[in-house]
Amino acid sequence: MARCPSGGGMFLLCHLAAGIVLGLILAGAVGERRAVVAACALGAILPDLVDKPLGYIILADSVGYGRIYTHTLLFLVLALGVGLIIFWRFRSPLVLAGAAGVASHQALDTMWAYPANWLYPFLGPFTGRAESRDLWSLLMSELSEPSEWVLLAALFIVALLLLKKEFRTALFDRAGPALEKVRLPLGGALMLLAGIMILSGVFSLHGIPTGLEKPVDLVLCGLVLGGAGLAIARIHRLIDSA
Repeated sequence: MARCPSGGGMFLLCHLAAGIVLGLILAGAVGERRAVVAACALGAILPDLVDKPLGYIILADSVGYGRIYTHTLLFLVLALGVGLIIFWRFRSPLVLAGAAGVASHQALDTMWAYPANWLYPFLGPFTGRAESRDLWSLLMSELSEPSEWVLLAALFIVALLLLKKEFRTALFDRAGPALEKVRLPLGGALMLLAGIMILSGVFSLHGIPTGLEKPVDLVLCGLVLGGAGLAIARIHRLIDSA
């Protein structure tokens, strides 16, 4: 397999946050809030859940790269096609929501910048870093990224939206006042950090510690952080409409 310089790309929790925010937007249009958000979130992390173990571990000797089959435009088109058929036949938007999550993943990974991989198999074999990585190194690369810890805290709060109404009501009866106090400050802090990341990417600044390698990755991760912050700031409205 041909080699090329390693690309940047998002980490797992950034993809998950993007899928949840996108799922909340879609759920507002089609209903079935918890199921649509869950399907979109799963689609947003599916490419890494499949391709990283497959490319780095199972096919390490022949591929050694973590953006292969489910990162391709062909996979996205097939997912959209299946989603449209299921929606037409059963009026279920879940597979389409999952495909939207896959699309968000490929967009955050800027897969169009790697045409041989994104348009596989039409431009030949995959290109990438011919190296093997074990599960431990994959895990540590996630844990060493500061933005992942910020998103983990944000996702913990946004995940409350996925609780069944009776559990959510009981939780907010007890913790509602405390959550109300931190909702706006936390959402605002995330949006402020998002603005800093976006500006850092636009102007190629290096003022914040991050494992993201390219300015475009900083901008995209900043947009995801901003979306998570906005979701937290509006969490009461989202819950009331669930």
